[in-house]
Amino acid sequence: MPRIYKPLPGQPLEAEKALNVFNANTLRAAVIRDLAQHLDGDTTGNIAKRIGVDYRQVYTHIKTLEAEGLVSAAGEAGVRNGRRVRYSLDLGRLREHGLTYMRYLSGE
Repeated sequence: MPRIYKPLPGQPLEAEKALNVFNANTLRAAVIRDLAQHLDGDTTGNIAKRIGVDYRQVYTHIKTLEAEGLVSAAGEAGVRNGRRVRYSLDLGRLREHGLTYMRYLSGE
């Protein structure tokens, strides 16, 4: 069962309430949000610094998101290799998943 994290600093109250209603993992939400704000992608270390957590925590969520097809990875010259792997979010897939979830909750 995934851990539910405490609200992150700077998280708007409305977002905190929505995440609480859906019992969402606030750290995973923060990782997704950060990637959505940096569509050209970034490393787990940079993401972790921006949201104020350890890079290993970010990496755990990135791997789950990557397995679900929401995140892709590439290194220098577009090839995944080594320590400078950049992860980017597929915003279209994120929207698809969100809409599917909302349709499900709405009884469709």
